[in-house]
Amino acid sequence: MTFIFILNTQAELLKCKNTAATWLTVTGAAFIPAINVIKCISKPDYFVPKMENDPWRVWIGYNWQIAAAFFLMMYIILVTNLVVQIEYRNKAWKQVYTTPRSYGDIFLSKFLVINLMVISCFVLFGLFIIAGAYLTASIQHRYTFLLHPVPIGEMMNISLKMYCSTWAVLAIQYWAGLRISNFIIPLGLGLVLFTIGFMIRQWEGIEYYPYMYPFLVYFENPGLPADTAHSALLNSTLWMGIFLLFGFLQVSTTGEKG
Repeated sequence: MTFIFILNTQAELLKCKNTAATWLTVTGAAFIPAINVIKCISKPDYFVPKMENDPWRVWIGYNWQIAAAFFLMMYIILVTNLVVQIEYRNKAWKQVYTTPRSYGDIFLSKFLVINLMVISCFVLFGLFIIAGAYLTASIQHRYTFLLHPVPIGEMMNISLKMYCSTWAVLAIQYWAGLRISNFIIPLGLGLVLFTIGFMIRQWEGIEYYPYMYPFLVYFENPGLPADTAHSALLNSTLWMGIFLLFGFLQVSTTGEKG
């Protein structure tokens, strides 16, 4: 059974090959580091003093601040919809459900593929951060990245926490994408909920609002309890479990597929 599930997941991955979701993953991971390379090369007098003592920590912060505040959630909303829409665009859901696969196999394998793409984006993002720093130092020698070790452990710790903070929205957008065949509606729903999150980010109950979890985990929020980030990570896991269960029950009990 496990071997069949792995094969089916590989088949789902092949469907994503050379699709918009794949290109979004690669270009999205490179976008922020590329912008920061341009900024640091064009304005060394401003950025060199800021990175003089601990260049890697400052450089990593420049990249993750943008990702945590805005880009990461936009990527999650888009890539989830793009993967689910592969079947709708090709009018293939009915064929998928007629194959000798269980509902659980179909449901979980596609969700796993989305997670693998997100993990790939995190890995590429980290590699582009490192490559961007070395490129900046090779062009503008006033930057001292080459004189300091790369904080791999710190980068992995940040990536792991930020990945866990996206679990709730991954499950919510996955459920919405499966239930609604129109690409625009789940996308618009995600963007609206994300925008509302910024409007209520100082609310004392913000730890229960999934679309703000990456922001809460990465940034310190004055006025909120000190354990808000920990609560956000825990709630992200709980929300993911709830929406995956809810989504699977709907998929397995609905009468018309696709």
